[in-house]
Amino acid sequence: MIDIDRSSEIPIHTQVANAIRFKIGNGNYRKGDKLPPTRTLASQLGISFHTVRKAYLDLAQAGIIGTQSGSGYVVQNAEPLDKSERMERGASLLSHALRQAVGLGLDEDEIEYLFAEQLQQLDSAESTSKIVVAAPYKELGQACAIQLATAFQRECHSCSLDELGKHADADLVIVPFRNVKQVLSMGTRADVIGVSYDLDEDALSQLSRMMDSETLGLVTRYSDAVASLTKELRSLTRFAGPVVAVSVEEGDSYLASLIRECDVMVYTQGAERAVRPFLDRAKKHVRLGLKLAESSVERVRGVIP
Repeated sequence: MIDIDRSSEIPIHTQVANAIRFKIGNGNYRKGDKLPPTRTLASQLGISFHTVRKAYLDLAQAGIIGTQSGSGYVVQNAEPLDKSERMERGASLLSHALRQAVGLGLDEDEIEYLFAEQLQQLDSAESTSKIVVAAPYKELGQACAIQLATAFQRECHSCSLDELGKHADADLVIVPFRNVKQVLSMGTRADVIGVSYDLDEDALSQLSRMMDSETLGLVTRYSDAVASLTKELRSLTRFAGPVVAVSVEEGDSYLASLIRECDVMVYTQGAERAVRPFLDRAKKHVRLGLKLAESSVERVRGVIP
């Protein structure tokens, strides 16, 4: 996350540009990586998207980032500055900071103490911490991990609850509230954060109108999602009719027969690519999105190391 000092004499767009330079320099962004859209980053920082755009333009003029059609701004040059340029720019920044510190009345010992303290905090803040999203089925974990990785611009791993043992080195494990005790009982050394997730309301709306005499077709990416999603959909919509379900990891040979049998076909976002060629044959179809509740995203934001 980028920190903005609104009391600083340094313009906010320059602070944003410097923070992105820093993230590129320490490897958080690599060549070819996509930067957040201007409006997305502006919303996260609570500033105008024009300010973010100005920061991006400054970086683009310096040859550090560029634009690609359909991709927005991407990192073009992740190579560090040469030593002389690093020293020159670093001296300028430290000189400005020292003048401000002296102006506050700090003496030499106090400045030295604060400098050492900030270095320690920097090391702590930039240390690599492993975040894992664990869910009852792999597809839910993947969808939520992608959502968090996009929101926070950092790597998030995912797995099913049964696979959590493979991530014994995790620092933070994010799980649905109903699975928190289960994960705690595993004796993990990681911090465990409970979250809630939502199923797409458009899909639930269609299912809630289905008659029990109709047949629901469910297509998932992985087979371990079938039982859990079927149970959830029945619980949320009170649909008591027959359900025909397949996963695309088993191939697409079952899709044609499923479409013939069902009145409404629901497919997860992970199965969308495999299902797309068959959609024109379905009587009705709707995509089922899986995502963390916005309130949970904000909770995670507050605890991410």
